[in-house]
Amino acid sequence: MYVRTDMKSGAACYTVQSGDNLSSISQKFFGDMGANNVNRIYFSNLNTIGPNPNLIFPGQKLYIPS
Repeated sequence: MYVRTDMKSGAACYTVQSGDNLSSISQKFFGDMGANNVNRIYFSNLNTIGPNPNLIFPGQKLYIPS
């Protein structure tokens, strides 16, 4: 089990819901679906998401960088 211990102040933890994708999560937290913010979320959660950024699952907990 991987436990994140390096969360910075102002960061958030988000539980993926059915129908979510990284773009929609980026919109919720950053106000846009730009590639920079999507990549920030993806690369901050590479161990959780794996090699395919288009494949996330309900219930996954993602670190949202500030």
